[in-house]
Amino acid sequence: MAGKKILIIKLGAIGDVIHTSIIATAIKQKHPDWKVHYMTSIDIANLVQNHPHIDDFIIWDRARRKSFKYSMEMIKLIYNNHYDIIFNLTHAIRNILFSYLALPKKVVHKKNFNKSWVEDYFLTAKSCIKDLELPERLYMDTNRDYKTKIINFIKNYPRPYFVITPGGYSDKNRQGRIWNIDKWNKLCEKLIQTYGGTIFVCGDKSERKIHETLLQDNVVICSGEFNLVDSATLISHANLMISGDTGPVHIASAYDKKILTILGSTSPEKIKPYGKNSFYISSNHDCKYCWKKKCKYLNEGETYTPCMEALSVEEVFDKIKTIL
Repeated sequence: MAGKKILIIKLGAIGDVIHTSIIATAIKQKHPDWKVHYMTSIDIANLVQNHPHIDDFIIWDRARRKSFKYSMEMIKLIYNNHYDIIFNLTHAIRNILFSYLALPKKVVHKKNFNKSWVEDYFLTAKSCIKDLELPERLYMDTNRDYKTKIINFIKNYPRPYFVITPGGYSDKNRQGRIWNIDKWNKLCEKLIQTYGGTIFVCGDKSERKIHETLLQDNVVICSGEFNLVDSATLISHANLMISGDTGPVHIASAYDKKILTILGSTSPEKIKPYGKNSFYISSNHDCKYCWKKKCKYLNEGETYTPCMEALSVEEVFDKIKTIL
């Protein structure tokens, strides 16, 4: 099977794209002469553009997704690359059409092996390319310009560096993934008192107001100040990242950083960040790992689900001490 040309299609989200990059790594480690391309949206392509095992990207413009003409242009572009194998890793009709109308020699869809998502993606590839071996870790690299920008930003702050992503009140699709902001505040106090250093708080602009309640000595609020690649580059310098179940924890795993993921409604068997430096903690609440977007035990006006509220600051801090 010499000189094969492969396309991986995954248009989002952040964590999913990072998970699926295990296929590119597995292929390149076994077949360095093969060409591996990746099709995704522009914002995520910017994040993974320097991945050491991806040769090129096909950029999907979400803003033009309803245009039939644009879709046909994309099909023609994929067709002209003459791929041997296309891995279509979603069930979206559009992606299926892209895969088959481009007339590759083989189309492979994601299979469920009841493993973690990363392992499921790897085993999907191995079902087609039999000699692949499971990589020990995920990978990512950063553009030199972003590296310089972030190095200049952090150079005057004391180490160690902690990065946290607390999420926000307004996120309606992540009930059971958000830990109490007051507990985050107490955790920040404990981290600084015990280890010193600097805590960088990351998130989007909509979360900044709630994140500013964490402001204290040696806590730097970056939410809304950095784009996705900036935040990823900052994570690459962290001694430890602490977060709920969000895309940035998978960015940290691709940089092989130490990670503590705080879990409530989502199960570690599926989503725990991949690699030997990834750890998680959850409460013993009866309803944890339910995978529900809406918590049936959450009353009107309440923000934090019972499974997350049951997890104390002391438990999380004790876990951090064992990691460090």
